[in-house]
Amino acid sequence: MARLDACLECGEPFARAQGREFCTPKCRKDWNNRRMKRGAELYDLYMAHRFERATAQQLRVFQAINSMASHFRQEDHRERAGRQSWRRPTSVLEERPYLRSVTTRVRMGRMG
Repeated sequence: MARLDACLECGEPFARAQGREFCTPKCRKDWNNRRMKRGAELYDLYMAHRFERATAQQLRVFQAINSMASHFRQEDHRERAGRQSWRRPTSVLEERPYLRSVTTRVRMGRMG
């Protein structure tokens, strides 16, 4: 029996089959398009922050990343009735076990 849950995009309740997060293909497409649009800019800034540290610090890249995140959250409140536009970290880490192992090693003080 499927449980009643809400679509990650529109928030409408639907009977969620195992692993299904959206009520329609359109909602899935809208969700992923927004993430791609937002993610491309964040990717560029984060990679500069991580690998071009001096330039990134001079340009205040990390502050720009935080400003973008705040702007995205304001859009969520305005256009999505406050529903968050990101997946839970547990879901992401469950899908990518190699990230979980890095997280565990860092937490335990063992990197590499």
